[in-house]
Amino acid sequence: MKTGGAKQTFSITADKTIKDKLNSIVSSYFIKSFIIVLFFLFTAGANAQQVTKVLVSVISGNTSHDTDVKNAFLLGYANYDGSLFSGQIDLHLDNSAISAIQYADQNNYQIAIRSYTGLSSQVDDTAKNHPDVLFFMPAGSNGFYYVCNLDIPNAVVVSTGAGLDTLVTGYKVEFFSIDPITSSNLSSFSNGYIAGQIAYLANKFNITPQQARLKARNYASPNSQSATYVQYGEINLQQAVQNESLPVELTAFTCSVNQNSVTLKWSTSTEVNNFGFNIERSTSNQNWDNIGFVQGHGNSNSTKEYSFVNNNLKAGSYSYRLKQIDNGGSFKYSSIITLKINQIADSEMGQNYPNPFNPTTTIQFTMTKKNNIRLVIYNIIGQQVAELVNGEVDAGTHNVTFNAGNLTSGIYFYTLSGNSVSITMKMILMK
Repeated sequence: MKTGGAKQTFSITADKTIKDKLNSIVSSYFIKSFIIVLFFLFTAGANAQQVTKVLVSVISGNTSHDTDVKNAFLLGYANYDGSLFSGQIDLHLDNSAISAIQYADQNNYQIAIRSYTGLSSQVDDTAKNHPDVLFFMPAGSNGFYYVCNLDIPNAVVVSTGAGLDTLVTGYKVEFFSIDPITSSNLSSFSNGYIAGQIAYLANKFNITPQQARLKARNYASPNSQSATYVQYGEINLQQAVQNESLPVELTAFTCSVNQNSVTLKWSTSTEVNNFGFNIERSTSNQNWDNIGFVQGHGNSNSTKEYSFVNNNLKAGSYSYRLKQIDNGGSFKYSSIITLKINQIADSEMGQNYPNPFNPTTTIQFTMTKKNNIRLVIYNIIGQQVAELVNGEVDAGTHNVTFNAGNLTSGIYFYTLSGNSVSITMKMILMK
């Protein structure tokens, strides 16, 4: 194994390429109350975070490889809803995994990610003495290079592997995932991706990384991989989040712009102990203001419609979200709707239907006057995958069918933009 020279640390933020990709995603569904494994009950505050410092431990000084491990973490964190990780990520040169764990604990990192393999029972034993750090270690590139038979359910180190094709490694791993950086099936990048997914769960539900790890185990599946090589499998982040939702099912959340006013409309299909909705607005997606409240229906098994009007807005970009509160005080956030008011404009776009969909869905939008608009589909990393409309559209309601037959399952975003408005919403392709 290569070793590095004198220890050095250098703090980095997301490199420009990956940050530009992530910033193109309409991000953040923010924190909600969450009941985790072993009946831990937490009520989360808006924007609360358990993971604020992440260490990428390196040995070679290969900054391209190590930066890609960091980028894989950011992509894993954005996997569910495009959320950007706002904490600190540092690269640190360590001669061994053991010294990396010790350094991370001494410097208050909640998560440490080793960018190279080399797991041993000694590494796991060291991690037991540093419970405040969740340490992630890759299995290697599908070869029997390092053999370590951990008791995975009770292991302290999170062992990971790459599972793009066949997962065959020198020791049984806890989780596997895609390699989101290359097509070479490198477990170093899968390791960073899985760490990002678990950090997201921790921050989403205001729980510790270890509690998020336990939750991830409940929503991981070996899929086609052999039980010889994987204990839990690939994390289904969508299922993990959605299965922990409060019992109020929001089926639609739309907005319309009329001159300098915005009308929000939403509906629920079922409600249990629904106290009501706070309407929150932001101009930065960071600081949110409560601008109103709409009373809920308590308990209901039928569709309920709601609306709220925000008047006298100045030109600019605005984001809206709903904070649904139950009678016990627990709450969760809706998706975010973002729009831009440049001048007097009249437009509306609704949630695609059906959603989730496979492989076709319909997007409806309304224009009260003729306008030049674009309707574009983006993937989770901000790449354009389809352009449905580009040109002059007459006033009225328009229905556009989107066929995603050539795309893979996942989260996508559709954006309606024109001379006076820009609206982005999320859709889920589930094949």
